[in-house]
Amino acid sequence: MLNRRYLRIKVLQTLYSFFQDDEKNMNARERELLTSIDKIYELYIYLFLLLKEIRNSGDRLTEDRRKKMLPTSEDINPNLRFLNNKVLKAIEYSTALAKEKNARKIGWVADEDSTIKKFYQIIVASPEYVAYMATEESTFEGDKNLIITLYKKYLSENEELKQHLVEKNIHWASDYMLANICLVKTLESLTEGAELELMPLYKAEEDEDFMLELFRKTILDDTTNLALIGDKIANWEPERIASMDLLLMKMAITEVMNFSGIPVKVTLNEYIEISKLFSSPKSNTFINGILDAIVKDLRSQNKVVKVGRGLIE
Repeated sequence: MLNRRYLRIKVLQTLYSFFQDDEKNMNARERELLTSIDKIYELYIYLFLLLKEIRNSGDRLTEDRRKKMLPTSEDINPNLRFLNNKVLKAIEYSTALAKEKNARKIGWVADEDSTIKKFYQIIVASPEYVAYMATEESTFEGDKNLIITLYKKYLSENEELKQHLVEKNIHWASDYMLANICLVKTLESLTEGAELELMPLYKAEEDEDFMLELFRKTILDDTTNLALIGDKIANWEPERIASMDLLLMKMAITEVMNFSGIPVKVTLNEYIEISKLFSSPKSNTFINGILDAIVKDLRSQNKVVKVGRGLIE
């Protein structure tokens, strides 16, 4: 679910807070980092539970119509195609989803029922829903395409949903797009008759260790890293360099010197790309030049050690 660039960005954000904080409490910031990562997965689960609750809302409304004093023939014999959608059923009966929901003690509560109903009505009013309900042919791919289309078009970009999520957890605002992408990818991978399988939080088992080690060693090696940077900016005071640019270079140096399985080129490219997101337009050129010079010196001193096929310097 989380690739290494995203983990680097999360480390960057946490390190920025650490270095801005007078207390410099590494353990507290590390806990904050792990919590922010876990909250991404919680949002991913929460969005799946939204789809489950939308279906349940439709189920309840259908049952209420059956119980009316003067039900119509349509109330008595409703079109259940949407409620029987195979993808929605897979979400409804997913043991993996139920396990995460119970373990995390999360879900859409009773006082959010009106919000759920509103989303259900938006879906029911959509032309995609109307066309789906009018089609006699029923296929798994048709069911899947409908749910993905409805989610992407009417839920993922819904401003009321975004606001609701921010009110639930302020950290979810920055991770919303990723959670949406992961949910859609999970639905796309679902096959007929199969159990809904949730993505793991980390793409590889060692990724959490990578993240924590990068965080810790960037802090512990701060003095060394700052000296290496200082040697290459003779005409600049470190205080004059944007704090984000300085931090990105510190992280890159830490990664080059401590992660023997990651090619230098990969590391440098990653931080140049991240700088385009978090620094000024000219920062990537500046950072690239400084890092190239530092890596050249480190290599000449045999301080860049890479192991593995194609990685030996």
